[in-house]
Amino acid sequence: MKDFKRAYDEFVDCLHSAQTEDDFRRIAERTAHGLGFRWFAYFGQRADGPNLISSYPKSWTSHYFREGYHNIDPVLQEPRSTSRVFLWDGREARSAKSSKERRLFDDALSFKIRTGLTVRVPSSQNQFAAFTLAADERSLGLDRFIETSKDMLEMVGRAFHAHVNAAKIGRLILVGREESVLTQRQRQCLGWISDGKTMQDVADLLGIKQRGVKFHLDHARQNLAASTLPHAVALALRQGLLP
Repeated sequence: MKDFKRAYDEFVDCLHSAQTEDDFRRIAERTAHGLGFRWFAYFGQRADGPNLISSYPKSWTSHYFREGYHNIDPVLQEPRSTSRVFLWDGREARSAKSSKERRLFDDALSFKIRTGLTVRVPSSQNQFAAFTLAADERSLGLDRFIETSKDMLEMVGRAFHAHVNAAKIGRLILVGREESVLTQRQRQCLGWISDGKTMQDVADLLGIKQRGVKFHLDHARQNLAASTLPHAVALALRQGLLP
């Protein structure tokens, strides 16, 4: 526990000097590895949209948001009135409440995300944050460490959240940019079009009307100053705006 206390103190000291998203990512990733985890992820839900700082593979985070898993992920959907540590195991898909939640577990396992913990950090109305440490393997040593270190792990999550907010890190677009010429819905529509889907396909996938898809695609084309829809897709891909 003394080693963990020392690691926590170093973690907080580094957070005091962090100014950019990359600073926070490097500090959290180093701490996660030092504690025996492979990845970390910080998710903040605010009035102006989601914040994501993560060391997960970008292919996973893009898939996660594209599938809308943040809307059904049990570690984000549990009651948010108190702050606590939530332990989870992706191999427990049998306990899933729905087929989509079961698919979330299965998809996470396909990216080798097997087990971990999430610290829930409730905030003001319509705001919520979660700090996750995840591993690709589960062991008795990891389980024992989590069980005996819950309070300190919760402090890690709370400290990271507090310093991210204090540094006024802006809303992070899910493709890793701080600002984007495209809205989230425009990126979703363009993303599905780039995968060969028709407008009707996209409408069915997003649960909106076909004219709504056309509206978002038209505005995306205008925002990108593209002459045609294929041109808009090409520009968005070239600029890294699509997951």
